[in-house]
Amino acid sequence: MGGAGPQASGPAVWAWVFYDFANTIFAISILSLFFPLWIEERVGSGVFLSAPSLVNGATAVSALLVVVSAPLFGAVADLRQRRVPYLAALTVVSVALTAALDVAGGILVGLALFVAADLAYQSALVFYNALLPAVSAGRGAGKVSGYGTAAGYVGSIIALVVLTYFVESGGALRPLLGPLGGWLETGSGANSNAFLPTAVLYLLFSLPAFFLVPDPAVRPPRPVSPGAAYRDVARTLRNLRDYSGVGTFILATVLYTDAANTAIANMALYGRVVFEMDNTEVRNLLLFSTVFAVVGSAAFGYLCDRFGPKKTLLAVLVLWFVAIVTAAGALGAWMLFLAGPVVGVALGGMWTVGRVMLVALSPPEKLGEFFGLFSLAGKVSAVFGPALTVVLLFAFGGGAVAYRLSIGSLAVVMAFGIFFLLRVPDARPKAPNGAPLDSPGAGAEDVGR
Repeated sequence: MGGAGPQASGPAVWAWVFYDFANTIFAISILSLFFPLWIEERVGSGVFLSAPSLVNGATAVSALLVVVSAPLFGAVADLRQRRVPYLAALTVVSVALTAALDVAGGILVGLALFVAADLAYQSALVFYNALLPAVSAGRGAGKVSGYGTAAGYVGSIIALVVLTYFVESGGALRPLLGPLGGWLETGSGANSNAFLPTAVLYLLFSLPAFFLVPDPAVRPPRPVSPGAAYRDVARTLRNLRDYSGVGTFILATVLYTDAANTAIANMALYGRVVFEMDNTEVRNLLLFSTVFAVVGSAAFGYLCDRFGPKKTLLAVLVLWFVAIVTAAGALGAWMLFLAGPVVGVALGGMWTVGRVMLVALSPPEKLGEFFGLFSLAGKVSAVFGPALTVVLLFAFGGGAVAYRLSIGSLAVVMAFGIFFLLRVPDARPKAPNGAPLDSPGAGAEDVGR
């Protein structure tokens, strides 16, 4: 392995990969499809209190909370030199809150649970992503990251099929489950039927990561307190110029994730509002796009190890720009099915390569803290993007034209993300011991060993 150090075990890699499978089930069900449609079921067609406004507003609140908490969690990970216990605890909290959505009676309770579940979900990702060097040692960070992202989108496809069956067939399932089926609604299109199965699948496929993923320390642990953690973050921010390219990359991340996450969060509602697509058409669009996300995740993982994360991420962002422009100017729903595969490939590539880029730029002993900042960057963007969408929807009176303008504005934001990424050094990732992660010979066939 060319001095890359001990190779991560196959079970450790697959346990890490399956966590991506698990958390993407939550993302597709709660953040992108069934929860937004559940909100739409319960509101009218007003301008400010429309489903797009409420969902984007709740997403912005959750993101604002992550802005405050993510750097703290990242600093705690580095101070304690432990990540897996926090990953497990936050995941279980998110699972419990997701299950609680099933009994949310009103919109306000549902939105509050959504915000809390999303906060726990996003916070867990700080610790999950910081485990990438440990599970990719001797295998190639791009490949392993790509395996995880691809598995996540496979999970999305399976979840869309399975959860849609619960949503559309509650009447048939309820008598089959007997006393255990009391939570199922029997009306057509009961989107709340997806919430409890989402929680179960999320927990089930997260469990291997809690027990099998290695959690190595790269320095002795230090005492933890909120004050010490925030002081560490403040010290890192003051000295950010000492870490070549990190500050510029964080700024680029704010911009490109702003555009991408806002586009994804609005995908279902955009099809519904602008083109009057029904539930089946929206689901088919998401499924179609997600198939391509699997391909993009794996392909960009290999390209990342071959050409480096910077060049690969630039290619991903160009695809995003093309997809957003196509969706905003779509002449009919059929054009969304042209933009969808590009969105899928670009989305898989973005998550695969972005975290590898940060590993490449970060010193191992600060990785948790920098992933906290990485998460903060994504959440700053997640405050700005949905808030901008709400403002534009309100300013232009709601409806299809306003929605087109709000989505089209994301192309400008993506262009600025590309501009700043061009100014980031072309670095390569290293393992916790300082050896290269991108060692040769660690293909998919090796992961089972």
